[in-house]
Amino acid sequence: MTRQPYRLLVRGAWLVAAATVLLYGGSAAAAELSVCIDSSSPVAAIDAHLARAIAAHEHAQLRIHRFDSSDGDDAFSLKDFGKLTRQECELVLGFPIDTDAQDVALGGLQATSPYGHTGFVLVTPGSSKVASLGQLPKGTRVGVAYLTTPNIYFAEHPGLQADVTLTTDAALKALATHVDGAAMVWKPAATRYLAEQHLDGRLEMHALDEPHARFNLVALYDKDHAAAAAAFERAIAAMQASGELRRLLAPYVEVGALPVSSRGSSAMAGRPRYHARAAGAGRRCATKGAGATAKTSAPPALYTEAQATGGRQKFLDNCAQCHGQDLEGMAGPALKGPNFASVKSNFHVGDIFTIVTHNMPATQPGSLPRQDYVEIMAFLLQQNGYPAGGSTLTYDETMQSKVPFIYRGK
Repeated sequence: MTRQPYRLLVRGAWLVAAATVLLYGGSAAAAELSVCIDSSSPVAAIDAHLARAIAAHEHAQLRIHRFDSSDGDDAFSLKDFGKLTRQECELVLGFPIDTDAQDVALGGLQATSPYGHTGFVLVTPGSSKVASLGQLPKGTRVGVAYLTTPNIYFAEHPGLQADVTLTTDAALKALATHVDGAAMVWKPAATRYLAEQHLDGRLEMHALDEPHARFNLVALYDKDHAAAAAAFERAIAAMQASGELRRLLAPYVEVGALPVSSRGSSAMAGRPRYHARAAGAGRRCATKGAGATAKTSAPPALYTEAQATGGRQKFLDNCAQCHGQDLEGMAGPALKGPNFASVKSNFHVGDIFTIVTHNMPATQPGSLPRQDYVEIMAFLLQQNGYPAGGSTLTYDETMQSKVPFIYRGK
């Protein structure tokens, strides 16, 4: 065998390598950017456009892994996001962080600097001059999606009537057909619905000035993908300076970050699921970061043992099929433990009771007798470490209660 073929082979390989250098700026292989996008998000298409733009800025080959946070029997948790970043992608796009959070727990994951913000909005008829909950006439029916943050606002606005629906679309349809007088929903989902149904102008959106209503959007990553996150942030900065970022995100998301609020200390490090990540349109509740168990002071005795005993049976009859017999969570979220009732979440007994009375059971929200709801709440307090006592829990007092709802261990 002569050496000429070998020389030709070596020369051919050198030419291929040289061409690769010219194409990819000195790298022997094209860089790859892998991202995860929630297909159940109303801004999934926007996330995909953003990913393609970032890849173009980085001169990288893009690989998109799509997942569905609404799929399955359990609420999508931070553990699931961690699995995605370890096995499927470098970055998870479009993750919302509550701006009322001061110390967000992400279960070992990291977050990029916020590149945009959005949140929950009040939607009203275009002819209305109402722009806030406080301006709505007493008795107004307000649509909200099941197990989303706006359900807690009725505690501060008792004159309004909650119309709890299973989806954001259903809440907006009730408003568009004049069944309800307003709706509180996740802005990206509302923007999509109004555009699809040609309701722009007939219905108007107003930012909600309420706790846990505003969210910054970030990309999640684990420590092994810090370089990818840094490249992402450099591309975002360049796109924001050129105006490209605004063109990509509008009208669902505003560019840049909102400042962290000093009003609360919630750490809602999960998504209002679309779903509601987060957001807010379906059956799942936002997953909060790991919270602390409070042991600094003795919890108050708010209910009697008999109420908790009766509440257990009523919970099994009406709630266990979604939340589990031991409140561990199934189709619905867990209802006890440090993740459900954390110090950082800054929820009160009245907040939780408002959600229970307005959202349970899922098939017929608000349909149980008042006393049943009171006893179920007594059972929830018991299971989260609050002691029984001699004072009877009452409906009106519980609805107005500002006692912190914190897991005390059990």
